[in-house]
Amino acid sequence: MHNWPAPHSTTHPTTPPHAHPATGDWPHSPNALAAAVTLATLSDNRPPDDDEGDVDDDDDGGGISLEDYQHFMEAMPESHQAGANSDDGDPSLDEGGTIEDMFGFGPVHPSYVTYNAFDMFAGSSIPQHHTSTTHFIAPVAIAGNLPYGTDLLLEPPPTLNEPHLSIQDRAAFCPITSYFHRFYGQWKPGVVPGLDLIQLPDFITREDLKGDEYDYQGIDWTARKTTRASVRRARSQHERQRVPHSVKQVRKHVHSTPNTDSFFQFRRINTSPRAFVPHFQLRNVLTATSRNDVYYAKGHQVLHTDAEGTSEDAVVDLSKHLAPDASITTIASHGDVLIAGAFEGEYAITNLSSTHGSPCTFGRTTDFATDTKSRIVNHMHLFPSRRTYTPQAVLCSNDHRLRVLDCGTNTFIHSFLYPAAVNCSATSPNGRMRVVVGDFQETLITNAETGQPFETLNSHTDDAFACAWADDGIHVATAAQDSTIVVWDARYWEKPLAVMKSELSVPRSLHFSPIGSGPRVLVAAEADDFINIINAQTWESKQTFDFFGPAGGVSFTPDGQSLFIANGERRFGGIIELERTGWADKTGRRGSFDDEIRDEIVVDWVGDEALDSDGRVLAGDVARRRRHVDLSDVIV
Repeated sequence: MHNWPAPHSTTHPTTPPHAHPATGDWPHSPNALAAAVTLATLSDNRPPDDDEGDVDDDDDGGGISLEDYQHFMEAMPESHQAGANSDDGDPSLDEGGTIEDMFGFGPVHPSYVTYNAFDMFAGSSIPQHHTSTTHFIAPVAIAGNLPYGTDLLLEPPPTLNEPHLSIQDRAAFCPITSYFHRFYGQWKPGVVPGLDLIQLPDFITREDLKGDEYDYQGIDWTARKTTRASVRRARSQHERQRVPHSVKQVRKHVHSTPNTDSFFQFRRINTSPRAFVPHFQLRNVLTATSRNDVYYAKGHQVLHTDAEGTSEDAVVDLSKHLAPDASITTIASHGDVLIAGAFEGEYAITNLSSTHGSPCTFGRTTDFATDTKSRIVNHMHLFPSRRTYTPQAVLCSNDHRLRVLDCGTNTFIHSFLYPAAVNCSATSPNGRMRVVVGDFQETLITNAETGQPFETLNSHTDDAFACAWADDGIHVATAAQDSTIVVWDARYWEKPLAVMKSELSVPRSLHFSPIGSGPRVLVAAEADDFINIINAQTWESKQTFDFFGPAGGVSFTPDGQSLFIANGERRFGGIIELERTGWADKTGRRGSFDDEIRDEIVVDWVGDEALDSDGRVLAGDVARRRRHVDLSDVIV
């Protein structure tokens, strides 16, 4: 038994904070020193454009040993732990060669490398505002001061007052139009720039695709004398050079997950709805309650559309409650309840089944009189109450608190204080446990009723911003700024089931597929360009869906048959829908089981017999067997 202070708990969110343990002063799980890590044992056969230069072990098992990773974690210099943000002048790449090697010429001129518009202000006296997880750049009246270092002549103008709202990320990928014109086009002779001349239709469907002549973002690469695959490889190499050295060190010790699965396929992109990313570390501004009801945040509003791209209408409007330079930061939904959180701790609850135009229930996590520097609502999720018929919302805030809100009475029933900003949480299906991550390297497994951590997992070397708890109640996943994704078994906290690295950028959002949706998967959305759909049965393979642009969020429909992605790219963004494929396919390791054993493998989160009696499953047995069966040629 560990003797350690419990987090302070109050029943009112405005109660002044009391003393709390210092960061990291949590009990360690038995034998969890240095976070033992195991990996999938399938050898890596990733295509050449995916982490082709990783420094991996040569053994056929495809993983690293528990001892090796322990030694690595224990030997990690303090400068490479949380907060390390420079490559220490080391020009080497941990993944692949340099751009010079790829194109066969000398060093890149510095003017091509530094494309962030804010670099011009380095060392200047521009006023800045700091919070524990944010870095605000004060508004500056200088032309070209736009997010992502865009070129005014190439990129569309902002639809919102983005310099005032956006918190800049120097690690953000260059917009594809500027990248293609200023980098790729200059290095590749014969390439025809001009992505800024493309006029996109309102939507693009799978039937419209023509390979390199017309991809799912409406770009004709053939007319530009190149291929999409070539641009993707060059862009990935370009962005790898900008990865912080501390992250490169972590990635060297974690194998790539082979991109060999096919769980989803592209169905449609609607180019008019554009979710807005108000903070580069917060990527949960999209939620879907069905294909007919897709919600996304943009500025002061939450807008409603559908999979077919119907004109959006506002279901939440906080214009009268938020400051002009504030924004909605995160949204979540469950059943008929949608909740949105904002920059100063504001939140709004709306009943989606109410009459159109019905007012929202508005609230705030704290008073303005408190001395808290930042009250941003970083993340929210809803879970069924064990005592009432209305769901409860969990609000994770920058003021170091996690609060539980009863949506029926608009009352905070719990408020737990932690040692630093709380960035994300997820509640177990039975409502008794909760995983909590934040601006501390430990992952806390807590009692959902008391907020008391009973397990502390040490598996990341940097702050974590995403976590998820699967519908089977067993699997828990976390993702951090060190670019790793770690999966745990709730029955055995001594070491993780798997440790994987992202495709390229930081994984910002995690979602397990819903129960009853088919072969189980874990979706890890990266900050830019990549969505990883990981095999959640073996953890040995995945499907990578790539596009050009920042990901504002991802959301399954409750039946798990559609996966929506908010692409925040200014010119080629929109809301993307992927649909399930291969319902009948088993996801066991290929060739590892004979037919008799393979038939007994649990494909979904529970066995087929249990699916019929589980109230969370939306489709019956016949409906599940009919999914994705082509009936177009059937004559009735």
